[in-house]
Amino acid sequence: MVFKIGMIEDDSDLATSIKEHLIRYDFEVSICKDFKHVDQFIKEYVPHLVLLDINIPYYDGFYWCNEIRKITKAPIIFMSARSEDTDQVRAIMSGGDDYLIKPFSHDLLLAKVNSQLRRTYGEYAHNETEVICGDCTFNKLRFTLMCQEHQVDLSKNEATLIELLFDSYPNVISREKLLSGIWDNELFVEENTLNVTISRVRKKLADLNSQLKVTTVRGMGYKVEYEA
Repeated sequence: MVFKIGMIEDDSDLATSIKEHLIRYDFEVSICKDFKHVDQFIKEYVPHLVLLDINIPYYDGFYWCNEIRKITKAPIIFMSARSEDTDQVRAIMSGGDDYLIKPFSHDLLLAKVNSQLRRTYGEYAHNETEVICGDCTFNKLRFTLMCQEHQVDLSKNEATLIELLFDSYPNVISREKLLSGIWDNELFVEENTLNVTISRVRKKLADLNSQLKVTTVRGMGYKVEYEA
């Protein structure tokens, strides 16, 4: 299978350099040329993974990440020189799956691309389509969470978090296992990134009026509790 990478990057030299490197590893890469219609580029190219800069013409990467999430569940890796925690948190909250701070090595980019593809389409993807926990049903293919007649969409990180928590139910799962399970290598993840993702999952459970609760177990990690 040849994976298709869609790149939204207005630095043409950097975009070309990244494309040439990824092509060496048998990826197909297309660079967006029309920054006013990024959504159309995604619809027409249908990438397996998106590389997204923040500072691009017309609308920034945060805006386009939200729009891309309406079209596809493909992993989105942000690439930016902006290194503030607030930017990285905003990227995750917009639906992003990972964040690379410029300048970065081609080897690190390749590792993160392979990690996201492996978790989404490869050896770490599970065969079972649905997982039931308490009053909720999680669909792994559609990235949806349903409770009775209500349903919410999940980002890839939220979906992975739900799956890990549901698989561990009713036991505690450590922060370290959650970090490595969602981002593959927790050394590259800011501490508050997991907190943001957990907060978003808690809100979506509340929006569904679910009796499931994600609780913090001090010094150990997190677990799901169900009040029938």
